[in-house]
Amino acid sequence: MKNKKKVSNIVSFCLILLLSVAAGIFCGYAIADYSAKLSGGLLVKLLLLASGLLLMALAYLLQVLIHEAGHLVFGLISGYEFLSYRIGSFMLVKDSQGKLSIKRYSLAGTAGQCLMAPPDFEEDGYLPVGLYNMGGVLLNAVTAMLSFWAYYLSGKTVVLPMFFLCLGILGLSQALINALPVEVSGIPTDGRNALALGKDQKALRAFWIQLKINQYSSQGQRYRDMPEDWFSLSGDEANSGPLNSALAVFRANRFMDMQQFQDAWQLISQLLEETALPGLYQNLLKVDSLYLQALKGQVPQPEKSLEKFMKAMKNYPSVLRSRCALALAAGDGAKALEYRRQLEALRPSYPFSGELDSELELVELAEKALSLPVQ
Repeated sequence: MKNKKKVSNIVSFCLILLLSVAAGIFCGYAIADYSAKLSGGLLVKLLLLASGLLLMALAYLLQVLIHEAGHLVFGLISGYEFLSYRIGSFMLVKDSQGKLSIKRYSLAGTAGQCLMAPPDFEEDGYLPVGLYNMGGVLLNAVTAMLSFWAYYLSGKTVVLPMFFLCLGILGLSQALINALPVEVSGIPTDGRNALALGKDQKALRAFWIQLKINQYSSQGQRYRDMPEDWFSLSGDEANSGPLNSALAVFRANRFMDMQQFQDAWQLISQLLEETALPGLYQNLLKVDSLYLQALKGQVPQPEKSLEKFMKAMKNYPSVLRSRCALALAAGDGAKALEYRRQLEALRPSYPFSGELDSELELVELAEKALSLPVQ
């Protein structure tokens, strides 16, 4: 299973790399071509080249906005309710009273995310997932076609055709990348989720549960307070696709929140050894395993790939919590205090207050267990 997963990851990486490089080459060619056509000296051409690169970056940002807007629009059409809309690390969040606020949240490997509360899961097992799940791909594709049309109509000016061409190329590449049933930076694409939802009724239930967990989390609830049956798994369900494996990871998160560490350790070990998890889930489970080892006074050194992930997610609560526990286990109270203060500093801006409460409790537990109180 793991060898098959490794081959799949290599193929996925090559496909994504090919599409990304092709989009970059076409955009670069368009910018260079328009720069060459402009009359003027070297300085003028360099300025146009620089402005072209800025327009390319703007076009990419717009396509990210458009992609997440696609999930939002088609989600609303399908009966979903808006929860949050994130671009980069800036997140527009609606609380339980319907009030909107700006929070900060980032997830390595993602440029944006639109979270929505799902409609009720009907008794016949029906859930409208097609338009919501593929809405981003559809809107990227539509805006790419419109951008190519605008490029054709934009005449002989310099900036507009260059911008529309980049917008079309990047929109098409984003649509193709997200439609492929693969993983990008360890995270399943819309296409892969759509494929899983179309083949497995249990995956459909797992998808609904994940959205409900996100909904409750955005309202400040903790995993331990959510319905227990949401986290139940039977047989080899964790190995039956990314949506079911994500549910198994949430089950491990719930054990951590309930401070049932033996159960958490057993499940995390089993998932890491036997389950073909997406890369993001693997790394988050490994971060939890570092904490559990630190509670025993051990100071394991993260492997290079995990250390790289933890640096990329340096402000993520579970990463700060585990860093703090490792510092305590190593007898470095000053470092542990630094990590704890960073975790506490997230309070005003972090969108999931219940998750933050849980992580701070785990830090306090580590302080007591390792007999090195942090002032």
